[in-house]
Amino acid sequence: MAVYRNDEKRFKRDFDYLVKAARENKELAERYTYIAKRILTSKKIKLIGEEKFLICRSCNKLLMPGVNCRVRLKQGFLTYKCLNCGNVRKVKYDKRI
Repeated sequence: MAVYRNDEKRFKRDFDYLVKAARENKELAERYTYIAKRILTSKKIKLIGEEKFLICRSCNKLLMPGVNCRVRLKQGFLTYKCLNCGNVRKVKYDKRI
């Protein structure tokens, strides 16, 4: 099944809405994240940039820095730690920038 450009654009717009709605209501955010994750896998849409780190890979919850996610800069890595399940993701960055 091919992914159409309209589907991908529509999903990206809806994903932005998901992030905004999550700040207001946690229960809705969890449901929307579950739906978004299923759409991502079924349509084979890839998230880019910062969007990749907004969903925890182990517990599938929306990560909001300062609320349920801890972000640290340490030894050339940017680490995202989920406070729900404890999963840690590391991204290498250039210290010179």
